[in-house]
Amino acid sequence: MFLVPSITARLGWLRRSSSLRLSLLLSAIFAVGFAVAIYVALTLGQRAIERRVDTTLGALAQAAIVDDRREDSAAMILRRRDDLAGLPAPFARAVARGGGTIYLDDDLMRSERWRVSVAQDARGTPVMVAVPLDDSERAQELLSEILWTTAAIVIAGTLAIGLGAGLLAQRRLARINDTLGRLAMGDLTARTSTSRTRDDLDDIAAQLDLTAAELERLVTQTRHLSASIAHDLRTPLARLRAQLEGVPEGAERDAALDEAARLSDIFDTIMRVARIEAQHGRDGFKAVPLDALASDLGETFGPVVEDGGKTLDLNIGPCATIQGDQGMLVQALANLIQNAIVHGGQRITLFAHGRTIGVSDDGAGVDPSQFAEIIKPMVRLDTARTTQGSGLGLALVKAVADRHGARLILDRQDPQGLSVALEFAQL
Repeated sequence: MFLVPSITARLGWLRRSSSLRLSLLLSAIFAVGFAVAIYVALTLGQRAIERRVDTTLGALAQAAIVDDRREDSAAMILRRRDDLAGLPAPFARAVARGGGTIYLDDDLMRSERWRVSVAQDARGTPVMVAVPLDDSERAQELLSEILWTTAAIVIAGTLAIGLGAGLLAQRRLARINDTLGRLAMGDLTARTSTSRTRDDLDDIAAQLDLTAAELERLVTQTRHLSASIAHDLRTPLARLRAQLEGVPEGAERDAALDEAARLSDIFDTIMRVARIEAQHGRDGFKAVPLDALASDLGETFGPVVEDGGKTLDLNIGPCATIQGDQGMLVQALANLIQNAIVHGGQRITLFAHGRTIGVSDDGAGVDPSQFAEIIKPMVRLDTARTTQGSGLGLALVKAVADRHGARLILDRQDPQGLSVALEFAQL
């Protein structure tokens, strides 16, 4: 079932291969050049043979004395120029133009091809001398067959070698392209791991690996720095909250405690994102039925949504069981529900179908051109920061999706609203 699309995709990949095109182009140029060289060699060789025959015929005529007797034989015809009776008409035409090669419809003395020359005999009498060329023609045809057969073998071999070289180069380019794609998707551990044959493609692959390693180091360093700052600030923040709680009650004290709590939540989220992004492998993963996960989340967060004056609907269909970290998934979906409570409309839907689970709402939604921005850390569409939120909610969801190899899908609802879902890959 999947064989035809796979073959189609592979053929499309071959059509776009620049290395394969270049190899085939060079092979085609070589093939055409080889064919032209053989054609020129055969043509010039034939002309050289004809000139040599003409020279021989002239020498034979000058060594003979031609009288009224005709001494025609299968090896040579030697007559006076004005005595061509009995010979086919092409002989007369060849004599009229001073000689040349003629082709007869019917053989004459077992030969259909003759070389005719006009010369003078030993007494200066104009004579016509002709010899058959069938043996020479057969030798030339044999030589031509040998050359063209050799050319066909060499050209086929060249095309095969060119195709093979192009495919090998394309495989290496595909590996480099795959590495770039994985890096673009956020997998900073991607490397080319190409064989080192010390050519230009290996130089590119080596530079790409070095760049990826340096990028991974810098990003990891930045994540650790963010997490360390968040961790180091939690202790003084906790002390600040303790001191604020000792202050006499009042509106200003409550406002200060709320701000401290908000700062604490931001630091906690930064550290959670850093921990998720730092994890690798499948440690902590277990079988998670998405329908059961959605049902549990509905029971847990239904009252929370109602407290926010909104409604949480469940839309659960036949679901798959995926391998994942249930705690992380709960955290990600809780963030989506919280975002919907803060920024969405009155109706929030928690849905799960197949290998997809997510949250949608009927709020104002987000312009699709902003989808790539809102999943970045600390990015908020409310640039004035007048609404609640830290700009880390969707960043955490994106980190959880990446941790599970899932695709984060943002979509606009009809007629309005936003849908955010995690689509898990088929294993």
